[in-house]
Amino acid sequence: MNGTKRALALLVICAVALGMVAPAAVAVKPLLPNEMGVRAYSYIEELQEIPRVSGTAAEAEAALVIQEWFEGLGYATEIQPFSYVRGGVTYDSQNVIAYKPASRPAARGPKAGPTQQVIVGAHYDKVPRGRGADDNASGVGVMLEIAERISKYRLPYDLVFIAFGAEEVGLRGARHYVANMSEADIARTAAMVNYDSLIVGDKLYVHAGQANRITWVRDEMLKYAERHDLPLEMQPGLNPAYPAGFSPGFSDVAVFDQAGIPVAAFESTNWEIDDMDGYTQTEQYGSFWHTDNDDLDIIEELLPGRPMVRLEAFTKVGYEFLKHYRP
Repeated sequence: MNGTKRALALLVICAVALGMVAPAAVAVKPLLPNEMGVRAYSYIEELQEIPRVSGTAAEAEAALVIQEWFEGLGYATEIQPFSYVRGGVTYDSQNVIAYKPASRPAARGPKAGPTQQVIVGAHYDKVPRGRGADDNASGVGVMLEIAERISKYRLPYDLVFIAFGAEEVGLRGARHYVANMSEADIARTAAMVNYDSLIVGDKLYVHAGQANRITWVRDEMLKYAERHDLPLEMQPGLNPAYPAGFSPGFSDVAVFDQAGIPVAAFESTNWEIDDMDGYTQTEQYGSFWHTDNDDLDIIEELLPGRPMVRLEAFTKVGYEFLKHYRP
């Protein structure tokens, strides 16, 4: 074989070899899309396939899947089991916790205090009806995409991601987690950011906590939304029971708010229709959560394109906050 033929043969062999290994490499760890929300959408598609009703074996299965996702992103993880009694029956559930320790100091010298931490959470369980795409695979999806995007940053604070179990039966996972926090950990928690039901509502909201009325986290989120021209707003307070800008007190975020931790609670609904209490998500179709319509295929059929618009905005705002926050 002459030199030219030998070179061509080597090129063919290399091309074949690359063709054999490249697809496998891409399948293991695909590149993170530049467009915000794309990865969150794919997590929703996968998670809604698991009938993860609170306190069931399927909920435990979903917890292991979420743990595997976090570990695939390089996070140290923990399953935090707990039990609760409902209707005289004891059920088992679990939180999934992922950790990213601070990798650079926020301050130096004798006046430097304990390292602050930020908690980001979303519940992964669902009610028996529907597939739980909006409530709350959407929140888990956004949380996981943010975890992936922020994973390589050197942050001056500890970052904790929590997928809560048994939210739908009384915020059980959040209550268990907060009950097991030390006073020191509560004191050093600068913020808790919560995602719940993000892809259906007519509008995009962020709330501060109604219990402690600390608003700086909410206000920071609104600042980043304005900077990036994203349609995030505060609920307008048309119902006197819910002052403008504050959470109605549902979802896991309420437990952290009651513990005195500053919170920002994200949701997509419509606070300007029906009883003006946020429970009616859309003017056209009413509410999707806790119904058979909480299914990504149905949501896309009735509200085509809306999920991606919502996911992009919520992911962008949360990511920008975590990237730029400095204790």
